[in-house]
Amino acid sequence: MISQSSDKITMKRKIIYLLTILYTIPIMAQKGILWDNVGNIPVAHASIYTNNQGNILATSTDANGQFEIKFQFTTLKISHISYEKLSISAITDTIFLTPKSQTLGEISVTNAEPKWIKEKLRSFEKHRKQLYQTVDLKMKYDYDKYNIGDSSGYAFHSRGLMYIPSLLHLDKDSMYKVCPSHNIIRYKDSTADPDFYDMQLMLYENVVSEINNKFVKRHIFRQNESYHNSDKNIVQLVFWSDKYKDDKGTITMDTTQCMILDASRSTGLACNLDEKMNPVVLSVTRVALGLKYDDWTINNTIHFDKIDGIYYPTLITYKYYEKYSNYDKLATGKHKKRMEYFSSKEATLSLNSTLRTSNAHYYDIPHELHSAFIYIESKRHSLNKIAISRMPREYMPL
Repeated sequence: MISQSSDKITMKRKIIYLLTILYTIPIMAQKGILWDNVGNIPVAHASIYTNNQGNILATSTDANGQFEIKFQFTTLKISHISYEKLSISAITDTIFLTPKSQTLGEISVTNAEPKWIKEKLRSFEKHRKQLYQTVDLKMKYDYDKYNIGDSSGYAFHSRGLMYIPSLLHLDKDSMYKVCPSHNIIRYKDSTADPDFYDMQLMLYENVVSEINNKFVKRHIFRQNESYHNSDKNIVQLVFWSDKYKDDKGTITMDTTQCMILDASRSTGLACNLDEKMNPVVLSVTRVALGLKYDDWTINNTIHFDKIDGIYYPTLITYKYYEKYSNYDKLATGKHKKRMEYFSSKEATLSLNSTLRTSNAHYYDIPHELHSAFIYIESKRHSLNKIAISRMPREYMPL
């Protein structure tokens, strides 16, 4: 009996030893490229990850769709807000993704900017509050978001009723609100809370809300001559920044009413550092932490539909990607070691009209001034954050 017990212990030790060797052998990096099988272009900033007993191991594609896997996996999940999700068990040189919707077709523009474009956009900005969300409304909402980083993952799905305020009253006392009937969090454990942060960016800081006189002055506009619509008054505008090469987008407009039907905007590293980051904070973190951004891209789209003759947003998407590095806090010596990280956030908000109403509690989705150097949170917002952290929710594995 003693001999058999000893043999079992010896065998266990051998298994542990073999497993230790396997996990300490350097992993041979595997490289590939993600490719759009319809648009025939590389897929940039897609998340590629695996779930290892609740822990996320991940990487992402660069601006050219290229990636490198340096970790073990059984199944890889590939995700991008504009493409159908894909699971694979092996890496090939080229992996094809299928877009969720028709990609932007051929663009044909003239050299000169037509004078009428900026006139129409200024008219839109001037009369926006009389054209959009002129009446408070309750709509059904469906919100999906997920965050993927080098070693972490979080997903959140919420649906219920949303209070849509009139643009005329949209200020600190009138804001978007949600009354969830369903909250699901996917995380490695049950410590994560519901996260509506991206929702507030989508509602308050989408591309259409940013169109003002300053925006019109800083961008160049052309009509896409290749765009066709059965209504000849509906045109597609292409715009780009005169200052930043990484700031561009499209606007679909009904020119008779100066109504924007949908719009998209993509901003890159130079534009985002200048517009989104406080220069004092950036300077301090560069010196103290060695913070260095290699990539920072934000893409957002918004679509409007008529409800009882009034335009309301019905579909908004948001994608945030950043790749950065800073000094390793544990490193010693004259040459500080740099640690590289990436973070990818994607969110979709769908809104639909409804006759349902609810007397249940509505939670504020306030517009917090995140770009401010000093932000003083009101007592109302502070209490609202506590209430959101106590929202009923269901946890599921990521």
